[in-house]
Amino acid sequence: MAMSVDDIAALLSREGSGLTPDEYDESVEQEGARTRRTELLGPVLETCQQLWDTGNEELDIVSEKLGDGSRDAAWRAPYGDSGILAFFLDVIAADTVRPALLRHTLRVIGNSCADTDANRARVVEGNHLPSIIRRVQDETFVPFTVPVLYNILVDYEPAQLSASQANLNEHLTALLSSPRISAYAPYVSYICKTLTLLSTQEGEAGRANPQTAQLLLKLAQNPALASEVEDFTALVKAASGYLGSEIFQRDMITGDGLPLLLDAIARAHTAFSLDQLEDEDEAASLKEARLALQAALADVTGHDEFPAHHALGTPVPETLLSWLRSSEPSLRSAACLALGNLSRSDETSIALVGTHLAHKPLIGPIGDPSTSDPQVLHSALSFLKNLAIPATNKPVLGDLLSPRCLPRIFSLDTLPQVQYAAVSLARLLLVNCPGNVRRVCLRHSDEESSASYERTTLIDLCAVFERTDAEPTKVEAARSVLAACRVLHSNPVHSILLDWGPEKPEDAGDDSKRRETFYSKNHLGDPLEFLITQTKWPVLRSEAWFVFALMCRSVDGCGVITGVMSSDAATAVLIQAITGRQTSPEAVAAQYGEAASSAVESSQEAAETPSSIDLGLEPQRVDPMQKANMARVDRENAIVMCQEMLGHWSDNVPQRRVSLWQDLIKEGTEMIAAERGQSV
Repeated sequence: MAMSVDDIAALLSREGSGLTPDEYDESVEQEGARTRRTELLGPVLETCQQLWDTGNEELDIVSEKLGDGSRDAAWRAPYGDSGILAFFLDVIAADTVRPALLRHTLRVIGNSCADTDANRARVVEGNHLPSIIRRVQDETFVPFTVPVLYNILVDYEPAQLSASQANLNEHLTALLSSPRISAYAPYVSYICKTLTLLSTQEGEAGRANPQTAQLLLKLAQNPALASEVEDFTALVKAASGYLGSEIFQRDMITGDGLPLLLDAIARAHTAFSLDQLEDEDEAASLKEARLALQAALADVTGHDEFPAHHALGTPVPETLLSWLRSSEPSLRSAACLALGNLSRSDETSIALVGTHLAHKPLIGPIGDPSTSDPQVLHSALSFLKNLAIPATNKPVLGDLLSPRCLPRIFSLDTLPQVQYAAVSLARLLLVNCPGNVRRVCLRHSDEESSASYERTTLIDLCAVFERTDAEPTKVEAARSVLAACRVLHSNPVHSILLDWGPEKPEDAGDDSKRRETFYSKNHLGDPLEFLITQTKWPVLRSEAWFVFALMCRSVDGCGVITGVMSSDAATAVLIQAITGRQTSPEAVAAQYGEAASSAVESSQEAAETPSSIDLGLEPQRVDPMQKANMARVDRENAIVMCQEMLGHWSDNVPQRRVSLWQDLIKEGTEMIAAERGQSV
């Protein structure tokens, strides 16, 4: 029997929960409450069907009452179970629907699907989304269609994919492009949140309006639409979502959209202040928007086509360079990120330093004790690492090695990523740069009474090596020490080790004596040993063997390396490098350690080396690109090292250790001769 409008309204009120959606909890309902409500809706459905079949406009009022009832979360599941939702899904699919009925039909559908996946599934599986989406074209119903679609899609992946495949983006961007969009400002955030959901779906980039990101960023400049935090963040997060796609990145690069992205980033950090936002949700949304924009900037500027379309001197890089001098730290960080991507070629890096002085605004914050923001420091250091790669830039950036700059960052043990970036930058600055090696070897104080008198930046790097548990940082610190040692044994050192003159004036011009003085106060053995005993990076071990061989050609360097090779672990690696045989440090200790032998009585006795082939070996670098040759070059460098250690050995080297070096030289040279086809 058909029910009256008043009966339906009374039923919905009487049998509902009387609670708001936030207050309602189905789990505390009486057993069978959902089933009872579903059964009570049977006559209501029958009434709706009769009114629809006869074209009775009273259905408009019934749908209004059902729309009101659907705001009570207790009715959502019963609407789906009873067929009420299915009825209105059929109504919205009709070609002609009275405006009032359509309005309340949308309300029933939207409220029924809010937080109710079972009803969302009914919409998707029945292929009803296209019927709802086509209603977006009628701007009269924007206040209803937009929230309804969002309710169906949010937190429900199948609906998001179905809506993407139904080209919802095309309808929403058409709405955003309407000259009357300002009239629907309250619903722009819903549109943007829906677009954000669509942007994550497979294939969406190929289906979406190619101008989506630029359209959203342009609207973010419109005061009528983006003056409030909620609206602005919704617009830029949706744009950032689409900019995660390579298709949109390329369009942004080749078109005129990048200034819009930069403007959005600037507004996100200057037009809105986290400190002034009292609403926690708005503050969280602004943080998310800033991160999303940062990610979009990284993607776009990291694209291979970016440098070709936005070279130095063009508007986008000029804006970024101006940000480096901004008082807003976040803009400086964004500029470092983007310019770092631009500086992937030596030519651009050299121009950024030599012509644009991009490094100048960054040195101050790195040396400022009040600058402790991890993002600010990490972005600046990462950018400077790119700038430090070309050889011509290294001396210009040398001030970074002064005690007030990078050594300050070395001490930030609680910021391991920042610390790693600083140590890595130091290594790059030291590679083949005598001027910068001079800086890390200078005493931190000229006053002998000062605790910093014996301290150097190189020792600070060794201290980081000893303290850190982070393997990447430990590796970079050790490589920094190795880079400095290579320079010290490849160049005249009088001008490099200015603070480390020998005690005797007559030895002032003796490079070896000067280095010996330096090494006596700067103990570098542990980082150097680490490079040959680690097993993860063979190319680093090969580089170390080369530098060790180089160092051992002088008495002072040989003293350092002899100390390194007194380690059983280092000796085990030496044996493997020359002979290919694997042995353990424990086996080395048992056979060649101090307990197994007594000290040598005379240098002449120790120098009686078993006969070996003179192959005229010299220290040589290994080419990382020629991995097949690495073992051969390692063997030859290790043999050279052993030969030099024998020539410069000291009385406290155990006899058995000396005998080992002699045996290794003999065996190694025989192996090389055999490889070369020479007879013994």
